[in-house]
Amino acid sequence: MKKITVLGSNGFIGNAVFKRLQKKGFDPIPIPASSKGPRLDKGIDWLNLSGIDTVYLCAGRTGGVGRMQKDPLSFVLPNVRIHMNVFEAAQRDGVRRVICGQSITGYPDVSHPVEEDEYGMGALHPAYFVPGNTWRFVDKLAQMFRNLEVVFVRPSNVYGPRNDFDPQTSHVIEATVRKVYERQNPFVIWGNGSETRDPTYIDDLAEALTLCGDCPVGAYNIGTGQSVTVNEMVKILCDHADFHPELRYDTSKPTAIQTRYLDISKTQEVLKWNPSVTIEDGLKRTYDFYAENAGR
Repeated sequence: MKKITVLGSNGFIGNAVFKRLQKKGFDPIPIPASSKGPRLDKGIDWLNLSGIDTVYLCAGRTGGVGRMQKDPLSFVLPNVRIHMNVFEAAQRDGVRRVICGQSITGYPDVSHPVEEDEYGMGALHPAYFVPGNTWRFVDKLAQMFRNLEVVFVRPSNVYGPRNDFDPQTSHVIEATVRKVYERQNPFVIWGNGSETRDPTYIDDLAEALTLCGDCPVGAYNIGTGQSVTVNEMVKILCDHADFHPELRYDTSKPTAIQTRYLDISKTQEVLKWNPSVTIEDGLKRTYDFYAENAGR
């Protein structure tokens, strides 16, 4: 059986991938990533990948639009260094394949469902200028390691239980879940609520990643193939919580791209993957998890 390791196995995505691989009969080697131990962005002398066939790289710097506006450069060097170091260690130790998550901020500012070959083409949304160009560079960086098979999985707005609900760093779904649970009234929505998203539930992403062990090298979009507005997400969550607050809109707050959803036809055809969790069910599951664990 192939030897597989999951870098960032203690993180939101890494832990889900690790558990999904175990369910499929693999025995993955966990390598946690955190600021309290060896860091992937600080060097690779400690990282031994000898004998490993496939590496899942599930570590990186992420954050919501507020963090992107406040400290955009915090996305650049950590993510570039992490990928550069892992690619270098993998090539040094004879790893066959590296499977990475990749931010969709590298797609252009367009309103249609984006396809994989549009990555790196066209102008970025202003809010994504720094992270988008960072991930476009990582995409090029992978091509420089010619002895590696690098697969990029590009999920749209990953969410679900055990994600980051911190008000300073969370994404829109987790921030909305927390505000609904806290029954904030009036309920403030950043922007006008019409922004359209295609959120991906964590279990669906984990399943897609585990299908990439032997797929053709390249990039694969992961989403629902559907779209939902921020207003619709708020309504689903408020109805689920039996909470009906006064809605207010703060257009002074930072917002991201107006419309973002992905064409997933390549992933469906090549990986034989389809999302199994609807947006409504995923939102309800995420809220229920937070409600059961808030304050712990």
